[in-house]
Formats: sequence, C-alpha cells, structure tokens
Amino acid sequence: MELHNAAVTTQRSKTLPWMDEALIVPLGDIQYGPEACDVERFKRHVEWAVDQPNAYFIGMGDYTDLASPSNRGHLRALVDQGELYDTVEDTLDNAAQEILEELQEILAPTKGRWLGLLEGHHWWKFSDGTTSDTRLCRFLDAPFLGTCAYVRVGFMKPRSVGHYQQPGFTIWAHHGRGSGVTQAAPLNKLERIVQAFDADVYLIGHHHKKAGAKLQRIVPVWGPRGTKGHRLEHKNLIIASTGGFLRGYMAGSTRGGLPKGNYVESGMMTPVAMGGVVIYARPRLLKDSKGTAATVDLDISI
Repeated sequence: MELHNAAVTTQRSKTLPWMDEALIVPLGDIQYGPEACDVERFKRHVEWAVDQPNAYFIGMGDYTDLASPSNRGHLRALVDQGELYDTVEDTLDNAAQEILEELQEILAPTKGRWLGLLEGHHWWKFSDGTTSDTRLCRFLDAPFLGTCAYVRVGFMKPRSVGHYQQPGFTIWAHHGRGSGVTQAAPLNKLERIVQAFDADVYLIGHHHKKAGAKLQRIVPVWGPRGTKGHRLEHKNLIIASTGGFLRGYMAGSTRGGLPKGNYVESGMMTPVAMGGVVIYARPRLLKDSKGTAATVDLDISI
C-alpha cells in the first residue's frame, strides 16, 4: 500500500462564494482504444476540469484497454515457451504505445496536477519492463500509487493566519475488483472498508458506476481535565464509485464483420451513466478562546 502526501491550493467557490475550495477529480475506467470508449465525453470532462485552476486529478486505473490479466498471462506463456516471435512482441509494443500516446495527447493539459495514479486491471507490459500505467505516470509527472493508496491532501496555509495545524484530509483509493448488479454494489464494498481503514474520502473504480454517499463520523474532542470544554465534532465522510467512459451498448456495433456487441451487451449487463464524480474540499478555520483550529468540509457531485 502506497502512502503519498500532496499539497493543493484553493480558489473561491462558484457555488458557495463565501468559501474557498479545491476540487478532486478521479479519472479511471477510460479504457481508451476500442470504439466503445466515449472519447468525446471524456475530452469534455477533462477540458472542464482543466479550466478549474483548483482541480486536481487522481487516477483510478484502466486508462487504456490493452490487455486484461488473463490476456497478459496467455501472452506471457507464449513468450516463455518461445512460441511468440520477437517481431510479434515488438509489433504489440508499438500498437500499445500508439494507443497510449493518443491518450497522453488528451491528458497533456493536466500535467503536474495529479495526486497520483493507481494501477488497474487493463494495462500493457512492454518488453523493457515498463507498463502503460508507469509510462503514463512519467508523462504526467505523477506518482505511481500501485494497487492501493492513502493520499494525504494538505492545503497551502494563508500567510495572514497565525499558528494552527495545516488543514487537510485523507483519501483511501483502490481500483477495485468483483462485480455487482445494483448501483449500491461498489458502495457496499466501501462501507466495509470504512470499518478497517481511517480516511475521509474512500474511492473505488472498476465498476463503471457513478455513485456516492455521505457518511457521518462523530469524534469526541476533549477540553482540559476538570473543565466543561468538551464537545462533539461531526465529520462528513465520502464514499464514491468513480464512474467510467466505456459505452455498453452501441447501435450497429460489429465484430468480425458480423453484428455483435462488447462484453457488456454479450453479458446482458445493465447500462450505466458515464462520466465521473467530483469531490469538493473546503477548508475552514474555527476560532475560539483557545486559538485557531482547522477542519475540512467535504461534498460530492455526481
């Protein structure tokens, strides 16, 4: 599990003009490459986020649709058994790099604004040992977060304010696994994670569903012994399934010259709303007779 610390800046909220905020934009399950990827929708989503100077991205895996774990296993076995010529391996590497470069062109404006990228299920391992995920991280100047990560997001401290603990919040993120028919299926997985891992925002990809919920955690804050300065602090927790950009049903789709849908249509799965979620993080300073404390209000847009 990776641990990563990042600092972000805020700007005045457009919806709550008396508040400063930062936006966290998860991007995953793009599965760029096949016709089923809704490239235009994905471009619009990225362009909107780039236009927000206080928006930061976190990658949720499955950026390209090059090879699943089973595909990689079969190809690796052919290489190990000497049944795949080097020229074929080079051709596959070149095709994977071409798809990756098309995705990089779309994501180029996001460089330097990434909290990190998780590894998903769909990625390509090149003959030099790098993967499509690690190459994408290098291109975007972003840390590679591996399978699962804690990301601590801290806010830049205003110079005009005196001493206080830097406000911030913690994200727990995983690409995800398994399946579920209902919209709440990935959220049910996250509710169990909340019991085991301490964080403020819990993110999961893989399911392609856009879904989120607010939970409440109540924390006792104790004043000096023998005083009445005790209080309860109510904190919002966010759990979210971060969506995707792969269309399940397309009119006139073919394969091998015959009418045929992709795995969503073949598996009689229900379609899901495409796109992604946005997390709004708004730092607040609490002033009382004992000094200044900091907290963060969290909200989600789906």
